[in-house]
Amino acid sequence: MSRLAARLEEALRRRGYSTRKAARAITDAGVRTTHVYIHQLSKGQRTNPALEQLVALAALLRVPVGWLAGDDVPSPFSSDDDDAVFPEVGGRPVRVVGRLGVGRLAVLGERLRLLREARGLSPAQAGDMVDVDERVVTSVENGVAGTETPLDDVEALLTLYGVTARFQREAVLSIARGEREPGWWDAPAIPLWVSATFGLEQRAELVRTYQLQFVPPLLQTTAYATAAVRVSQNPPPDPEAVGRAVETTVRRQEALGGGRGLKLWAVVDEGALMRCIAGPRTQAEQLDHLIGLSKRERVTLQVTRLTASYVPRSSPFTMFRFPDADPVVSVHQFNNDFVLEGTDVDAYHEAFARLTVAACVPEETVDVLTEIRDGLRWLA
Repeated sequence: MSRLAARLEEALRRRGYSTRKAARAITDAGVRTTHVYIHQLSKGQRTNPALEQLVALAALLRVPVGWLAGDDVPSPFSSDDDDAVFPEVGGRPVRVVGRLGVGRLAVLGERLRLLREARGLSPAQAGDMVDVDERVVTSVENGVAGTETPLDDVEALLTLYGVTARFQREAVLSIARGEREPGWWDAPAIPLWVSATFGLEQRAELVRTYQLQFVPPLLQTTAYATAAVRVSQNPPPDPEAVGRAVETTVRRQEALGGGRGLKLWAVVDEGALMRCIAGPRTQAEQLDHLIGLSKRERVTLQVTRLTASYVPRSSPFTMFRFPDADPVVSVHQFNNDFVLEGTDVDAYHEAFARLTVAACVPEETVDVLTEIRDGLRWLA
């Protein structure tokens, strides 16, 4: 691998290609790659280069694949170069973040800084690994006004920091491109994977959710939300973290009470309604709250009884329908939300439809909730 790194670095230098320019040329030719990948190959930080990538690099740099891979063959730089096989891309306009306002710069910079620190990298290390100057990394993180940072650099940094999921990347890049103002859900204290899901929720016109362990956050009381945060995290969070999480839950609930018309359709397992995570009294108060909310025009609440005829083999999930985009589904995992789109949504759509048939009909919800609440009050 050391030979590959040295020869790739030499070939890039002799042919006048930066890793960024090489990545663009290879991508234009139909081979998927990133300049982070090529840069890491040239520095010996990759030990498993794909054959397709090596062949594409060899063709671009006009060197034998064997020589590039480290074989004992004559150097290709002793003879005149042939014409380039790949199109020149030097004239392609550079996409820039632009001159963003102070608010956008601050949110973008803080998010990138936290992502870098979570990877244990210094600004110099991050810059070196994506082939940009350290000052580019620090200027973006510090929200330096008046600078125009190439958008490719921000994309490369996100890739380096492990942000590969499309909706998580878009949560950051939509701010970097100046397409939207940051919302409360973009606060750096909220993990990016959580922030991306909240952003989907804010855009949706209909939210359909299936919950197994807890009452849906959009329907939680403050006391119940506090208990849910405490019992669901390991190690248990400190009081300040609990307070921030509960405040976030309350902010999310504004979408139901506001004027933008969000509709919620929730199917909740009976076990979640019987589980006294903060004692019978708090659970009974939560059930009273659900009884009131279930009477709202924009809330449909159903309960799957313990004797339900259908239980999907799935984690809790939430489906989002938008007025101007295709629906997506967020599958809630232990420490991440996996957002699916396209045909992957179909299976969850079918599962939710079956759940609504297996659950009690909405007209029975108040009676079911009252029955469960009265049973809990005997324990209080």
